[in-house]
Amino acid sequence: MARRTIDVVAAGPPSADLYDPAAPAWALAGALAARGHAVRAVFPGSAEHPPAPASVEVAPFPAVTAHVGTYQGEAELARAAGRQLRPDTQVVIRDPAGLGTLGHRAGRHALVSFVRSIAAEETGDKPASPPTGRHPFRFLGWGEGRGVRRLEREALSEATMIYCATERQREKLQRDYAIAAGRLRVGAPAVVRGPDAPTREAARRRVGVPDDILLVVALPPADPVAVGTAAPALEAFRRMRPIFPGARLAVLGATEAAAPGVIALPGRDAETIVSTVAAADVAVAVSSPSGLDPGLVLALRGGAATVVAPSVDLGDAAEGAVRRAATEDAGELASVLAELFADPEERRALGERGRSFAGRFAPERLAEELESAGALGAD
Repeated sequence: MARRTIDVVAAGPPSADLYDPAAPAWALAGALAARGHAVRAVFPGSAEHPPAPASVEVAPFPAVTAHVGTYQGEAELARAAGRQLRPDTQVVIRDPAGLGTLGHRAGRHALVSFVRSIAAEETGDKPASPPTGRHPFRFLGWGEGRGVRRLEREALSEATMIYCATERQREKLQRDYAIAAGRLRVGAPAVVRGPDAPTREAARRRVGVPDDILLVVALPPADPVAVGTAAPALEAFRRMRPIFPGARLAVLGATEAAAPGVIALPGRDAETIVSTVAAADVAVAVSSPSGLDPGLVLALRGGAATVVAPSVDLGDAAEGAVRRAATEDAGELASVLAELFADPEERRALGERGRSFAGRFAPERLAEELESAGALGAD
């Protein structure tokens, strides 16, 4: 299609951390630039940041607001981002959709917003807890939650097209916010491809595991915390290890090993995940951010036979691409892992199905979808 001038509003600067909230926006920006569009990324941050994708212009602005760390602060950052948009931009992409309006030149360009999670679901009558980097407003109670819902409604009302990660999200937005069905789409988020995987032998050397030892890798938690978050995988590994003596468990995103046979690998970057998955016989995901688990996507791309807990959400049409434990019980998870350890052919077949399914998360595929759906305007 004809070349477009596109401003991408990201949640932060480029990052090696695949779980950074801004990662999908940067992956999509790179794919759009590779297809010949004039792409510029607008984000809160400083001029000192990791390299942006090739051919993507950067426009950082100060991340300090009057209400840093609150939902009002997120809305203030949205307005600040709106002031950075180019006067001649034809398309604005906001990922994630966030809170509050961009405001600047509203209605003069197409605005495509991506819903990663529904902010109103993160609030309510909950005990107070400290804010996190992913959801700075999680500590809010019911009264302030109304403010979050109002600002989320404003953000979504401004968009000309809204992409949801799952059908459930689409239905909820249509029901709760009365968004017209014609403005809603369901599309798999963009996950950066990462480096080429090393050979299994080279990957085993990196992890420090002999070639003849069975290895399961626990994928990173959504928030960078200690190995305790992977407790279900640890307990399942402990139960099955007597059946498979010498087996190892590598826990990504963890800072310390918690038991014999456990290897802690603190990195959550693409290179660490890709190389560890290349060494694994089985991958397991026991926690997942809403609508997107980039580590899980990389595991599937790598052809790893993958087991997930019932709560892990890969979006629609994922059945058959993973083995889903029937319950959250560690004993059930141990049984599924043991079955796969004992059946190399099933591991291979499951890995191939997962690899095929993971193609939907390619950034270039989402860029093509935006073009074909008319999100970037008609030629």
